[in-house]
Amino acid sequence: MKLFDTHCHLTDSPLAQDLDGVLQRALSFGVENFMVPGYDLISSRTACRLASANPLIHAAIGLHPAWLTPATNFSPEPFRQLARLRAPAAIGEIGLDYALNDYSAAQQAEVLRGQLELAAIMSLPVIIHCRRAFEPLLLILREFPGVFGVLHAYGGGPQLAEKFLSLGHYIGFGGGLTRPQARKVRETALMVPVERILLETDAPYIGSHSVAKGESEPQDVLAVSQSLADLRGWGLAETAALTTANAFRLFNLPERI
Repeated sequence: MKLFDTHCHLTDSPLAQDLDGVLQRALSFGVENFMVPGYDLISSRTACRLASANPLIHAAIGLHPAWLTPATNFSPEPFRQLARLRAPAAIGEIGLDYALNDYSAAQQAEVLRGQLELAAIMSLPVIIHCRRAFEPLLLILREFPGVFGVLHAYGGGPQLAEKFLSLGHYIGFGGGLTRPQARKVRETALMVPVERILLETDAPYIGSHSVAKGESEPQDVLAVSQSLADLRGWGLAETAALTTANAFRLFNLPERI
């Protein structure tokens, strides 16, 4: 059984301080591939270094909306140079976040468009973060019909999911799926086509039914896989195989592991 954690922050504390232990624990649970997204230029460079050092790790590069300030003058050029030098698997994590304090919708939209343009130029998929901004996100994504990616840690419900699926995007499920009370997430997991589902942890940030927020690790993607298997009536090995194949396909990764 091979699982793929399609969103984990191995660059961040506490995971970065015990990276070897984190990876060994994950491997013991069947997790054999890890997508590490950047959220600014520094974390993107670090993710690329991790990927260069370990074939199990894959990097994404991008600027997260939470890292924007009024003084941010975004240019895609440093990320373009990094992409050409390091060949990341995706652009991300990028997106819109209207749950932030004192956010600028116009600034977030401008930065997102710049990074979607970069993804189009580099022919890379995208990893998308969205909170309380699904309709604005849909409008922007429709401007880039050749760019596909994953709505990570999706929580928008099945009706909105249909709209993203119609554009060719995948839906990522994390620890929320393990919570019996997470009705919208679980309803969505029941309707997403089998070939569009990805699994993730967003470790260490998003917890689960049994793991506290801030304490999750990539090994916990096994619990997400089990929850999906229970919901869909699939076997655990089948669920792992299907979702891992989806990740390899979206991120255009060679079957080297």
